[in-house]
Amino acid sequence: MSQDLKVKIGFVPSYRFRFTPWCEKMRADSLAAFAKIEGMEVVVPQPTPDGKTLDAEKGLTPNGTVSTLDEAEVVAEYFRRQKVDGVILCPLDFGDERSAVKVAETLGVPVLLYATKEPAGRDDAGMTRVSDSYCGNLSMASGLYRRKIAFRYAGLFFPDEPEFLPEVQNFVRAVAAIKGLKGARIGQVGVRPPTFETVAYDEVAMINKFGQNMIYIELSDIVNRATALADDDPAVIATLADFRASYDEITVSERYLMSASKLEVALTEFWEMNGLSAMAMQCWPSIGKLMGISVCTIYGRLTGKGMLTACEADVLGALSMLVCHRAALGQTVPHFIDWTIRHRENPNQLLAWHCGNAPTCLACDSGEKALRSRRDMTGELPLVEGDAQEGLNQFQIKPGTVTFCRLAEYDNAWKMLIATGEIVPSDEVLAGTWSWVEVKDHDRLYRTLVEEGFVHHASMIHGDLTQPLLQVCKFLGIEAVVV
Repeated sequence: MSQDLKVKIGFVPSYRFRFTPWCEKMRADSLAAFAKIEGMEVVVPQPTPDGKTLDAEKGLTPNGTVSTLDEAEVVAEYFRRQKVDGVILCPLDFGDERSAVKVAETLGVPVLLYATKEPAGRDDAGMTRVSDSYCGNLSMASGLYRRKIAFRYAGLFFPDEPEFLPEVQNFVRAVAAIKGLKGARIGQVGVRPPTFETVAYDEVAMINKFGQNMIYIELSDIVNRATALADDDPAVIATLADFRASYDEITVSERYLMSASKLEVALTEFWEMNGLSAMAMQCWPSIGKLMGISVCTIYGRLTGKGMLTACEADVLGALSMLVCHRAALGQTVPHFIDWTIRHRENPNQLLAWHCGNAPTCLACDSGEKALRSRRDMTGELPLVEGDAQEGLNQFQIKPGTVTFCRLAEYDNAWKMLIATGEIVPSDEVLAGTWSWVEVKDHDRLYRTLVEEGFVHHASMIHGDLTQPLLQVCKFLGIEAVVV
């Protein structure tokens, strides 16, 4: 996993009055559980050697916990220096609500809250409470609520219970997605297709919501950079070799392979020079006119390398790809799809398709990964000189559970579609990159798309990311539209 896809999570174990052996155990058990979470680096205060000293630079408190406002200030400063991306609060016993909440309030990052179960045994005569976390958790939640701090309540657990881990993992995925969205640099190559108002967006709304920066470049500048590259440029030669090695069947011209390799090198350089997180590019009609090729294949190849690229200059589509990729911790990449047609026989299946932009890593194992021209999906026709339709991936997407995601913004109000389905293998042979996806209720899904103003593009990614995406919406103040 790339280092930039990991997140730092500050752990705030809290107690009140006495740091008991039970508190010590719950702290240790929690840290042991966190060590199993993918993509998570834990930052936690450490016990000071003398049992008294507070040190914000080293993150030292008397018991490696937070139990007073003074300790809270020290830990908040320590977390700030460590640049934590989120915090987890836990009352080890009743906890000190003021100090734990103070840390969350100071940092302004996503918050996860959980309480520990009551063990067998007695604390004092006549009492059945050992931890009292059940009660103290309510006070801590109230403190967060009254300060309007968004938080996720994970539940009531012993930290070594297996049910605890998915809650923490989902939170980590949500924090990773938020970290990826905030302040991201989004590239735009060219303007939107002339007839596609549907991909228009409000840059100011993006700045206000996510603090993002748009990095623009004229399509002609990219084309000029590409065509200026020599055939024997080392980067071009390497890209050309990778083209040849990536497909089971190639039925395009040598002219296409050289032009596409140069364009991929130019786009890669634009990405790397600007430190981009996602990119959207105009494809039709201009690339065909300027270079005499299709760019679909290159989109798939870039996305497969983590350079997430949306078709048709769809910037919000690129953001949708970004939030999915980050929520998946970079373990898989998305497919930028059209909602294309409903299945002719199965009313709950839809065709998730695009011209040929999916990465080859998403191809179904049972089929061929082909590189073809749009005019010849069987690969049986002779090459045509100057064929501007050359350059689309052709294969079926591998089966499995998938999540659809689409960000939309109208009048500075943001919403996110979240839906799941199952890719069903098919014996059909279709052009482009495609899958038949079965959803629970197609009519409800499609009506939601129509009535909520969602456009015909979406990001589709393997895995069920519903829970982390819901948390993204909660923490960022985005309306979640779940189907």
